[in-house]
Amino acid sequence: MIDQFFFQLQTRLFYGIGYSKNLGKMIKDNGYRNVAILVDEGVFRTLPYYQEIQDVIEKAAARLHIEVLRGTEEPDYGYLDEITDKVRNIDTIDVIVGIGGGSCLDITKAVAVLKTNHGKGIEYRGFDKVTTPGVPTIAIPTTAGTGSEVTNNAVFTDKKEMKKLGINGRFMNASYAILDGEWTMSCPESVAVSSGMDALVHSLESFMCSKANPLTRTFSKAAFTRLYHVLPSIIDDPLNAKKRQELLLGSYFAAIALFNSGSGIAGALSYPIGVYFKVPHGIGGGIFLPAVIEFNVKRGYEDYAELFDLIEPGSKMPVKEKAVRFSYLLKTLSAKLDVPEYLDQWGITKENIGEVSKLMLPLQAAFDQNPVPFSADHDAYEMLTRHVR
Repeated sequence: MIDQFFFQLQTRLFYGIGYSKNLGKMIKDNGYRNVAILVDEGVFRTLPYYQEIQDVIEKAAARLHIEVLRGTEEPDYGYLDEITDKVRNIDTIDVIVGIGGGSCLDITKAVAVLKTNHGKGIEYRGFDKVTTPGVPTIAIPTTAGTGSEVTNNAVFTDKKEMKKLGINGRFMNASYAILDGEWTMSCPESVAVSSGMDALVHSLESFMCSKANPLTRTFSKAAFTRLYHVLPSIIDDPLNAKKRQELLLGSYFAAIALFNSGSGIAGALSYPIGVYFKVPHGIGGGIFLPAVIEFNVKRGYEDYAELFDLIEPGSKMPVKEKAVRFSYLLKTLSAKLDVPEYLDQWGITKENIGEVSKLMLPLQAAFDQNPVPFSADHDAYEMLTRHVR
């Protein structure tokens, strides 16, 4: 861990099952009159709770504009500009409410700053290129995973370069976040697992990355404890609202830790295969996570013992044995959630693994955040070969 660090948390959080019903009061208390909603198509079409909350907003607003977002998974800069143009054509917007998964919330945050900053979205790709604060935003996640409601970035694919690189830095955080488990109750199991694994990757990689600090590790551990114990409920107890609420909080804590420290191998490996092979981001990270933990433990990294103690407090095992046991428990959890072990269903096989591994070569900076050395050529290739057949 580093002992000199900067930490930021700018989003105001409102937490609780059913809290979204207070949106009308929030809008009135802040003097917002002209409201825009950006909502995932699936939420808009199929979730009765959405209509209830839209009615609450409609009663509080003088004018309401609704933009339904289609297929927001893995959005690109072209689609961002398409939505931005529609929002820019609205004369006055006092606040934008984003309701959906992480990509929907990324679009919401990016559109909010592009409303007040000229040009195309891709012109702001990178870090701290936004110069003017955006329209205030209220982010309401309908999945527990990305933590976009609290991070200061928004991720999009550059189709020309076939790379994911977002709009990051100041002014990119949501003004308010509402964590309301009601939104996640009808989330399909596959989406809930993918989102949950994304959050688990965030909690672990922020804990072990080279830029972790005592404060981020506090959030990492708080996130991991919740996620490890509650993730199985996606399979075993999917209608338990309290557990869905805990997943949202675990995801939120993990995201706070991640954007204040850094990521690692599993998250980095998932980006290229998401762009080129459409592997869902959370599943991609989840596929590699057990192998990454095993890789680190075999090379002497023992801090996982600290996380093991959160699972089995009071254990008298030696530190090294705790780290090894932790590796086993995470692999067991992944299997419980039916996270695939192999990549062949997305077209990644022994025949093309050499070409796929070349996509990892530009990721060395991300791999360098791992607590033990991991090379973008040899180690990344070996890691990929473990997951093909």
